[in-house]
Amino acid sequence: MAKKVKGKIPHITKTAIYVRVSTEEQAKEGFSIRAQAEKLKTYALLKEWDIYDLYTDDGISGKNIIDRPEINRLIKDVREGNVNNVLVFKIDRLTRSIKNLMELVELFDEHNCSFNSLTESIDTETPSGRMFLKIIGIFAEFERENLASRVTLGFERKVKEGYSLSSFGTSYGYDIQKGERIQKIVPSEAKIVKEIFDMYVKENMSMLGITKELVRRNIKTKKSSSKWNKSTIKNMLQNPNYIGKVRYGTQDESRYFETEGQHEPIIDEETFKLAQERLERNKNVFITNVPKEDKYFCGVLYCGMCGSRFSTQQNSHTRKDGSKHITSSYKCSGIMYDDCKMPCIIHHKIDNAFHEYIQNINALEPKNAELKRRETADKKRILLEYIASCEKKLAIQKKRKQQVMEQYMNGDISFDDYKQLLHISNEQYIALSSEIDKSILEMPLDSESKITTDDIITNLTENWERLENKERAIFLQRFTKKIIVNAERINLRSSTVSIKSIEFNVK
Repeated sequence: MAKKVKGKIPHITKTAIYVRVSTEEQAKEGFSIRAQAEKLKTYALLKEWDIYDLYTDDGISGKNIIDRPEINRLIKDVREGNVNNVLVFKIDRLTRSIKNLMELVELFDEHNCSFNSLTESIDTETPSGRMFLKIIGIFAEFERENLASRVTLGFERKVKEGYSLSSFGTSYGYDIQKGERIQKIVPSEAKIVKEIFDMYVKENMSMLGITKELVRRNIKTKKSSSKWNKSTIKNMLQNPNYIGKVRYGTQDESRYFETEGQHEPIIDEETFKLAQERLERNKNVFITNVPKEDKYFCGVLYCGMCGSRFSTQQNSHTRKDGSKHITSSYKCSGIMYDDCKMPCIIHHKIDNAFHEYIQNINALEPKNAELKRRETADKKRILLEYIASCEKKLAIQKKRKQQVMEQYMNGDISFDDYKQLLHISNEQYIALSSEIDKSILEMPLDSESKITTDDIITNLTENWERLENKERAIFLQRFTKKIIVNAERINLRSSTVSIKSIEFNVK
């Protein structure tokens, strides 16, 4: 019987042994570089850690890091990923500075490098070792918060002096050159800013209308990757930067304030005031476009022409008898930006096209399903047998690594020979581990633990007509990613609708 897969093989622990002693410590306390190194190598042997290298600062004080060449070499190896475990005899061998210790522990954590001290029994695999790191982390967080507070005060002072922070880039119409503090007007952009305010205030154009006009004229935004939209226009109309002011705390109302800036204005205060008044008068409450019971395709419909998502809308018609009739429809959002020609589609036409599509999906025949299950079982059996074989070879390599370490500890081979033999063994170890990981990823999932496309299709064809509108909305949001729709206009009032494809969510 094939061996059961236990999971991913642990990574190789490449341990850096760091030892240090100053001339004064050697004389007073009898600390020996050789004694430290021997104890640490023995500890590494017991823990089955590979020794990557020994880093020795002999006769050097631990007051700082800058003047110690070996600890700097160690830091370089940690950053480059050559080392993922650091072992010292005592913490003060690493550094006597709390600040430097915090910085080193943060560096190790950032690069997924463990830290161990033999004398203090600090091992990141133990609860006490993890507690030590958390205590160091508390001190580091405290220092970061103090730094953040100082930076915040500096930013506030800068704004109060009239300088823009430009945290997310300068406003459209302005620019700041490197090394300068005052933003300068960009004439070509300033012209567009004035036109936007004029279109909104004097010509009474809507923000959507302004957006379409800018897109029609192929006016570029500040960032080439972004497009004009209603939100961009609204933010510009509300930005006091254009009347010569700077602001702080736009993301935090409790800290928000405005003050006179050092830069030149683009818009006069009267025009800006009129824009704010109109924004206040036309304030709308925008409802998130989420699926409703009568528009249950919302959120999953995509245009077959341009690939954009559909949004929903309602149309009200007055019948001959005076009664109101409301119809729900879907509109391609690419019409605004990509000039898409996809017509609006009434909900019931989407519904009919969807019903026709799912009725024409052929479910897998039982014999095909059985054949697929057999193929899955055979593939799983072969992979399990291969994994078991790799794990046996892996155990042999692990034993060889242990023997190499013992030979080095007994003085039978030099450190250079140890590293060379270990490198050969590790290459085979990594190759075998990679093969096991690859096989695990290729392992087919049990059909009982996964919802398949066939399951979804079967449920759709059998139960769609029985579902209420709310249940249909829930079903579509849970089990479909995309429904690609095509529509061809027959005349001004009519079009044919079809479903091009459906991408099901089987995760």
